[in-house]
Amino acid sequence: MLRIGTWAEIPTPYTIDIMLKAGFDFTIIDMEHGIIDFETAQNMVFAAHGNQKEIYIRVPTIDESWILRAIDTGCDGIIFPQVTRREDIEKVVEYSRFAPIGKRGFNPYVTVGGYTGVSSDFFEKENKRLKIGIILEGKQAFDNIVEILRCPEIDIVYIGQYDLSVAMGVPGDVNHRTVLEIMENAVQKINKYGKMAGCMVHNKEDARKFIKQGFSFVVYKVDSGILYQSVYQFVRGIKNETF
Repeated sequence: MLRIGTWAEIPTPYTIDIMLKAGFDFTIIDMEHGIIDFETAQNMVFAAHGNQKEIYIRVPTIDESWILRAIDTGCDGIIFPQVTRREDIEKVVEYSRFAPIGKRGFNPYVTVGGYTGVSSDFFEKENKRLKIGIILEGKQAFDNIVEILRCPEIDIVYIGQYDLSVAMGVPGDVNHRTVLEIMENAVQKINKYGKMAGCMVHNKEDARKFIKQGFSFVVYKVDSGILYQSVYQFVRGIKNETF
């Protein structure tokens, strides 16, 4: 099923509310870059769920304390950067899933635990509810893509085009032939293993092209970039007009 969202860099639930009311299916809180802290992230999660939409958190690294605090916000999934091999996946699953699959820590006195005791089936339901997404960014990740995709716990595989362009020696050129060829080859494998394939798009033409290739987790720009470009294009257009 096609789902369209955006990255969240602006540290406020208001932007989440606006973006989701405008029609996005989800948003991803970026805690790897930018200045969003956990208190703000928690309120951003509340805003998304108030709109009955999904919200994910990208943590900065595969670190148990970061992962547990992100999960405790009640977000719908965690997105992991810097995944390059099977061992990274095993660590991700270990920290994100309750036993017997992993060893996720538990505190019922946060929003995800309902602030009270939980039913006996809570742990099994949580293991199914929380989505795990990974970002493939460098050459090593794509060399190891099949062994990564064999992990049944992975739900979303997002291709980080900008980091990939750097790794391929064409920094910033996300439309370079080498980058596009790697993406097209990867999306076929991702779909073969039953995962959602994700990438960023900057316009409708990009979106149509990548959706046709098999991408279904489509991220349209970044909230700060959407705001900047909308204002910039309007002001430039008006000031350049000849009256």
